[in-house]
Amino acid sequence: MFASIRRYRLHEGPMEDLMRRVDEGFAEQISGQPGFCSYEALDCGDGEVVTISVFGEAGQAEASRELAQRWSDENLGDLRFTRLEALRGEILVSRAVEDMLEPMHADASREFCSVRRYRLRDGSVDELMHVVDQKFADRICELPGFVAYHALDAGGEILSISLFSEQAQAEKSDELALAFVEEELGAFDIERTEVIGGRVGVSRAIADVLEPAHA
Repeated sequence: MFASIRRYRLHEGPMEDLMRRVDEGFAEQISGQPGFCSYEALDCGDGEVVTISVFGEAGQAEASRELAQRWSDENLGDLRFTRLEALRGEILVSRAVEDMLEPMHADASREFCSVRRYRLRDGSVDELMHVVDQKFADRICELPGFVAYHALDAGGEILSISLFSEQAQAEKSDELALAFVEEELGAFDIERTEVIGGRVGVSRAIADVLEPAHA
């Protein structure tokens, strides 16, 4: 699977209106695209929005970026927002439970997502991901409220995405991840550079996302 992650800043207009439009329009469009696995739109506070699109193949994930740009131009012209950053990469480790398949709608969202970013200065990405797969992925699955976990190679960066039922549970996963890096990844020169947390305002997923990915 491949992920496309986009960050935006909403300068004018209510966040509730933006999420409602995404829920009623874009989420339905993207979930019908070839290779679709999952989509989340996160309200990260202070006007920041993060979207996460997961597809079976790299080209399909790239096409979702183009779809997002066209849809935004056509449907969000009255809202002033800018794209801050775009990230992409192959998901090498993944776990998810059936709760992932329950759609989240703008008027009744409840899940929380944490995106952790790392810089690997020395060491093999493949070897690191193998350790994550063998020693961390199943451990995070055991935390209360677990919904999904993805770890991806974003080309010079390692990203992990954790979805939980509640914010406190997602924050607990951040603590577990930090301890894991310190205790188990000493052979790698790796640094956590940023943690982005957000309430899941909109989500869609199909059963393909439940298939584990192993490094």
